[in-house]
Amino acid sequence: MTLDEVISADPDIIIMMPCGFDTERTTSECALSMQKNPRWQNLRAVKSGNLYAVDANSYFSKPSIRTITGIEILSKIIHPEKFAGLATPEGAFSKI
Repeated sequence: MTLDEVISADPDIIIMMPCGFDTERTTSECALSMQKNPRWQNLRAVKSGNLYAVDANSYFSKPSIRTITGIEILSKIIHPEKFAGLATPEGAFSKI
């Protein structure tokens, strides 16, 4: 997606998952550079602290049984109150 598309949508939650990136690389290369952009700062998800990085390389970029784990990770991010007891792999996602 382009930044203009994200701004137009003004989402409640942003989950960053560039293909082939793990959580740490997503945070350092994508999220932190976007945080300097004033247009990015005005997004609803950023203002409310609902910005996440996930380990796309392990759970989203390649079709495998780990895709199920990816869905569980998304469930925990999107509805933490409903999935508080769901165990996900350490480092699979982080709040930015």
